[in-house]
Amino acid sequence: MAFLNQIQTKLQEIKTKSMPQVSAVLEQANQATNKAKQNLLPVFNKCTQQLDTFTKILQASLFKIIQANVSPKQSPIDLLPAITAFDPNLENATFKINYDNSVKLSVENLGQYGGLSLRWPNKNINTAEINGVEPQKDGNYFSSFECSFLEGQQFQLEQVLFHWGTEPMNGSLHTIAGVGYAGEIHIIHKNTKFPNLTEALKHPEEQGTLFIAETHDDNLTLNPLINVLSQIKYAGTECSLLEGFKASQLVPLEKSKEFWFYEGSEAVEPFRETVQWLICRSAIPISSNQLEKLRELRKSRQEDEVEQPLLNTRPLQPANSRLIRSSFKSAAQAELPK
Repeated sequence: MAFLNQIQTKLQEIKTKSMPQVSAVLEQANQATNKAKQNLLPVFNKCTQQLDTFTKILQASLFKIIQANVSPKQSPIDLLPAITAFDPNLENATFKINYDNSVKLSVENLGQYGGLSLRWPNKNINTAEINGVEPQKDGNYFSSFECSFLEGQQFQLEQVLFHWGTEPMNGSLHTIAGVGYAGEIHIIHKNTKFPNLTEALKHPEEQGTLFIAETHDDNLTLNPLINVLSQIKYAGTECSLLEGFKASQLVPLEKSKEFWFYEGSEAVEPFRETVQWLICRSAIPISSNQLEKLRELRKSRQEDEVEQPLLNTRPLQPANSRLIRSSFKSAAQAELPK
């Protein structure tokens, strides 16, 4: 028994003497492990970031592929000469514009759902009126648009939407060979054979588009609208615009012979592919001061904690197999199918 006690005592002494050395070795191993973790962490994080980026690129690519097959006629697009063909039927087109200037319009800040809107309180007209009988103004009125290459069809002005950006060349939704403008105006019409715009947008309809170019001088036609913007700074607010806004003066009739025409979609949700885009080549002017007034509008509501500027722009969409028709000839154009 005394012998066993001596062995246990000796083992305890060895254990006591070696413990600091074992602890030191374990500490060194632990430090080495932590250092290895620290060295590997940036590599791991970088790999994770690259994987996330790759996933986003893959998702975006798949979305474009799916969209191109499911929704092949989305707008806006880049108007490239390579996909534009001169159409002789458009060359000498004539337009008949009769926008009523003696009415009270509704001006609304639509926020993220469409931007700045001017709405006309039109009534629908019957077939007799389409055939040329003057519409009666019994408290309502009718603002019409006709063009020679859409013979027999008459369109009714419903709404004007304004889009703008932060710089002189990033405000337009459409671009011309990659070049943009300070803003873009959409003059939305519905075919008079339909009772309302909602029904009309189930079928191909007409949407005139104007580019806005920044200049030094005010556009006097826009002043009645600019003067009421302070009343609709936040999303969901609206006011009335009394007589004085002459929408017909927005259309550059003296230069309306040059335009593009293509089939596309709405530029705001739900992006229905029932729009015939007529895009004037000539831009209308707007001053830097007037643009700044537009840029003061917010797409957030007044009660929101964070204010967001009202900059409603949709990315360019793929043209896919569409061919844009033009009323004028230019270099490097495609050929019109026979």
